[in-house]
Amino acid sequence: MEEEQYTEELTFKKIWEKIKISGVRIIVYVLIGLILGTAVLGVTDIVMSKSQFETRITYYYSGIEDGNDPWGGQMSLVNNIRTSSNVRNALAKCGYDEETIDKLVGEVINNLSVIPTVSDEQKDENEEVVSASYNYRIVLAQNSKIDKLISSKNEYNTIVGAITEEYINSFKANFSMGTKLSAIEKIAEGSSINAMKELDILSQEVNTFVTESAMWQAKADNFISSSQKESFATLTSQVRSLATELSGYNSTYIRTKAINGNGERAYIEEKLVEFTAAKTAKEGQIENLNKALENARPLVSQGSSQEPIVVQNTEKLQEEIIRVSTELANARKNEETWTSYKNAYDVAGEGSYANMSEEQQANLYKEVITNVNRVIDRYNTLLESYKGMIKDYNEGYTINTSLVRMTTGARQTTTSPLSTMRFIILLAVVIVVAVIIAMCVTAKKGAMRIKLLEKKKAQDEAEQAIAVESAETADEGENKVE
Repeated sequence: MEEEQYTEELTFKKIWEKIKISGVRIIVYVLIGLILGTAVLGVTDIVMSKSQFETRITYYYSGIEDGNDPWGGQMSLVNNIRTSSNVRNALAKCGYDEETIDKLVGEVINNLSVIPTVSDEQKDENEEVVSASYNYRIVLAQNSKIDKLISSKNEYNTIVGAITEEYINSFKANFSMGTKLSAIEKIAEGSSINAMKELDILSQEVNTFVTESAMWQAKADNFISSSQKESFATLTSQVRSLATELSGYNSTYIRTKAINGNGERAYIEEKLVEFTAAKTAKEGQIENLNKALENARPLVSQGSSQEPIVVQNTEKLQEEIIRVSTELANARKNEETWTSYKNAYDVAGEGSYANMSEEQQANLYKEVITNVNRVIDRYNTLLESYKGMIKDYNEGYTINTSLVRMTTGARQTTTSPLSTMRFIILLAVVIVVAVIIAMCVTAKKGAMRIKLLEKKKAQDEAEQAIAVESAETADEGENKVE
């Protein structure tokens, strides 16, 4: 019986009956609760909300979805925006003096955040994203320490805007093309030249040209110059043909004819000494680095677990060994090349420069100058084309429009501790509490009313009993009189 009674008290029917009994009071209490709750939450939101100032940038190139830079490397976006140099340069452009900048840099970086967002997603039938806008919010939170160093709150917008622009300009500069190559002056007819030296210097310039052009070819393989109507692949091929032509002249005038009217052999021996010394120095450097590596084996320390913790402290040494090893390989290659030149002079036979007449020797130098000038003319022509291609790339759609842009200017926003979901949940809690209170009040007042009725009923019954008793007493008195 107790179990049946307990179950009956928890039925929805009983609860619904109590709600109906408390209907008006519930409505009143819920309205009061909503008004008070909204007011309290609103005041809390105002008091606890913080001002922040932000911009938005958007990247438009392929690869950003994987965190890559425009040339396929990994991009450290947050670190680049929040670097001391980026913030310092931005503050300088805002007009702050060096003393103020020194104080502001650290505080700005501590209150600067970069928040990634994705918008305008387009998905295929497999729900895979095929295109989207990759945005980053650059947010500078208001801070009391910064407030003391600036004149007004509006300067927050100026600062975050300058930081964004400085980053964008730096980003474009980093991923723009450039060259330090310059035109080469032709050799005047009848000049006295060191043929070996001229061929060596020109070969170095041409090889640098090949390396640069090949690098841009790898980074922008689909680019076609609007002014030159060619790609970097075509240009690289043309410059390589110059290197091949120079190699042929080197073979003819140095290895075969051993031209030596203006100190060519002395130049060869000078370069051989230079590269032999470089090789020896690099070998000693490698030996010292390997010894340092032997003495800097990974440190082993005892951890909390059974396995020891291995601390790698050899990474920088290994990187240095790789770098110096590359330099050593180049020095050895150069030593071998210049040794072969020296040997060619040592074994030069009939037909070489030493066996020619003065007229033949003079004509040979004229021939060298003519051929070298032909290469220089072609080099300068290709260099002009190269610079035109670089200009087209840097001023074109790729850099100015389709790389990165500020898509929202600096503006003030606020951060609230109460999100929309939290606000709804808290108001729902207020409603539930109001309903419970209303039902409790109704139940309490109902219980009090029942007690009053029972008390009144008891009083009425007592009065009635007294009246009956009085009447009976009166009747007994009358009977005694009779």
